[in-house]
Amino acid sequence: MLIDKPGLLAVIKVEHLFLPSGRKNQALLEQTDLHKYQEEHKIPDNFCRKNKESNIQMKFSCWPCRIVIESVVALRDHLSGGKHLENAANPVDYSEYFIDTALNGIWKKRKGVKRPLEETRLSKRERTKKNKIARSIPILTQYTEEKYEETETYFENGLRKVRPYHFTFTTHAKGRWVGDKLSDVFAREFRAMEPKEYARCIEAGLVRVNDKASSVDYRVQNNDFISHTVHRHELPVTQQKINIINEDDDWVVVDKPGSIPVHPCGRYRHNSMTFILAKEHGLKTLQPVHRLDRLTSGVLIFSKSAAKARLMEQLITAREVEKEYVCRVVGEFPEEEIVCEEPIEVISCKIGLCVVDPKGKDCKTTFQRLEFKNGISIVKCWPKTGRMHQIRVHLQFLGFPITNDPLYNSDIFGPEKGKGGDLGKSQEQLVQDLIKYHTVENWINSDEYEPSEIVNESGEIRKTEVVQILDKIEKVQSETKEEASIKTKKQKLSDDLEICDPFCDPHCGECKLAYKDPPPESLVMYLHALKYSGDGWAYQTEM
Repeated sequence: MLIDKPGLLAVIKVEHLFLPSGRKNQALLEQTDLHKYQEEHKIPDNFCRKNKESNIQMKFSCWPCRIVIESVVALRDHLSGGKHLENAANPVDYSEYFIDTALNGIWKKRKGVKRPLEETRLSKRERTKKNKIARSIPILTQYTEEKYEETETYFENGLRKVRPYHFTFTTHAKGRWVGDKLSDVFAREFRAMEPKEYARCIEAGLVRVNDKASSVDYRVQNNDFISHTVHRHELPVTQQKINIINEDDDWVVVDKPGSIPVHPCGRYRHNSMTFILAKEHGLKTLQPVHRLDRLTSGVLIFSKSAAKARLMEQLITAREVEKEYVCRVVGEFPEEEIVCEEPIEVISCKIGLCVVDPKGKDCKTTFQRLEFKNGISIVKCWPKTGRMHQIRVHLQFLGFPITNDPLYNSDIFGPEKGKGGDLGKSQEQLVQDLIKYHTVENWINSDEYEPSEIVNESGEIRKTEVVQILDKIEKVQSETKEEASIKTKKQKLSDDLEICDPFCDPHCGECKLAYKDPPPESLVMYLHALKYSGDGWAYQTEM
């Protein structure tokens, strides 16, 4: 049994709804004391999985902590946590609180009961800072204004580059990590290094748990604070100027170049839109209200306040914002308007891969051909929903992938390249093949793929045979380490450079390697966010 006495937790049944405005909502249908519920029902690990036919979901509500929990694993972790044990031992007056029957079963204070004055004045960031101080967790400079000065940016060969710098990644232990070896967690969850390199970092004290050195055999505990200090090497992006389309008291709208991510992620931090705008335009409080893929260019909207960001997010969620994209696809796209409503599912968060799948989320994209010439079609796209890689996946399903899409126009998807949902293999095998392809070519760290097509001087398109590339990769693996490093575009640096370069860390493996600049065609994809518009407003870039 999960608990052995009543009055602590409840089982709640909620129904997921769509309001007439298009916004999502959850209605509380019923609630039962968990102790009583256990006596009559078995609670499996998938107890909280939503029924996609009835849109009914079971959840747990903790009375002492006044929170809603959405999985059995998370509930077990919560019950063993110090915060729950403390709240259970010192219960509050529940008459001040109630479960909102119209919104997710969330706990709320009754009207007229105000929070302490100090809490109302603290922002979320300030509350986080206060909690860290209370738990003696150091506040790193990377979370202060000093982060903009932690390295230098320079320009070379048409690229924006960043000098290497030391950086500490931090996180609290996730529920699924609890009980696992620290080395296993890093090998499974992160892909910036090989597992053996993570093990070396743990033994060297670069990975710390609760600000103390640990070991590869340490078992992760609930609420552990884990940090990993690395010598960070960011990938170059285009030097193209960021044009500001509009700026007022509430909003900043820019024309995002391809190759630059919206916010820090993976191997990008200072080479992200938020950092570039902060450092070079003085816009340090921007909140992105939507995202574009790193290789996608076009309209990108930022808010100058969290309140305005939530307002725009609500409009987008309610599908009251019209989005218009333009792209270049392979083949002769039909002249008539095409509507694709195939559901899309994310099958790998690790490498960011989506496919059309009946179990996926509902999607809708409208396409209209503008022009066809030399085997290439120019197509306008109107995505009604905003799923990950939606336009790219729908075009792949229709058999007209974006010409230089490095992922969805790849032979790894089989001879049909995913047309009609035909992957040519299982989803699991597809993910493994892509991970293998990335790892050997050292692109797993950067999400960089070689272009799936090359355009020669005569304008003809020559397809890259990924099968042949994989054969070459296998050959590289069998060669000596030195030969392989040359074939994968790496060169050993001299010991003298390691000594004289102030940005070099003698213990960093990447400092001993020199990477060739990425080819220009790998920095852009022919997908452009042309226009975003709503009631009384519209932002548009040039075609």
